[in-house]
Amino acid sequence: MPLTPADVHNVAFSKPPIGKRGYNEDEVDAFLDLVEAELARLIEENDDLREQVSQLEQRLGNAQADLEDARSRPQGGSLGGPAGPPPAQQMQRPVEPPLQPQRAMAAPPPQMADSADLGGGDHHVQAAKVLGLAQEMADRLTAEAKNEADSMLADARTKSEQLLSEARTKSDGLVNDARGRAETMLNDARTRAETLERQSRDKASTLVSEAERKQSEIIGTIQRDKSVLEKKIDELRTFEREYRTRLKTYLESQLRDLEGRGSAAPSDARSNPNGGYAATGYGQRADAGS
Repeated sequence: MPLTPADVHNVAFSKPPIGKRGYNEDEVDAFLDLVEAELARLIEENDDLREQVSQLEQRLGNAQADLEDARSRPQGGSLGGPAGPPPAQQMQRPVEPPLQPQRAMAAPPPQMADSADLGGGDHHVQAAKVLGLAQEMADRLTAEAKNEADSMLADARTKSEQLLSEARTKSDGLVNDARGRAETMLNDARTRAETLERQSRDKASTLVSEAERKQSEIIGTIQRDKSVLEKKIDELRTFEREYRTRLKTYLESQLRDLEGRGSAAPSDARSNPNGGYAATGYGQRADAGS
């Protein structure tokens, strides 16, 4: 699809992110304005050249038609009809402005005009020569006009293509620059995300290891405390058993002493009515029991 001034006028480039480098927006707009103006001028110039070529082709067609008409008129005169106009008048008809060289060639030289009055045969030969020269001149001028128009069109097309190529190159450069910056930003963001993820993973692993270490220390402390408590419990149980055994032995011995004292008291009272012996014996037993 060809590029039009409206396309250049309506083109919009994305702005770089804040803090990132980019082309000056005013300079880009100014360049696009120049491209738009130059493209519009070239298109207008191409239209003018096409119109000129069309006019030249139309005039060439008219000249060729007049030449054909001029060729046919001498043949009619040789058949006995009225003589046609002089060669000078015949050559003036196909010439139209702005083909000035054809107008100069329209008037035959004086010698040719004088020789035309000498006889009908010379008239036809001279008319044919003049027509040939006019046709050659018209063809040459037409070819030169076409070549000039083609050259102007080629130059305009070359300039237009050059401007379009420069605009596309700069546009591609801007797009590539923006794409490169976007990829750089994405790579930076991806790298930062990977770094943060790795750091978070390392911190999590460190926290887990620290928690496991503390858990192991706490469990070890609990196990040691448990062993100490179990040992103390065993010692207390052993002490309880020993204490119970000793207490039982002591109580049994006290009971035996009490029983022995209770059985000895009536016999002492019967053997000593005054109670002196019994009292003395009781005191000794009490001392022994204590």
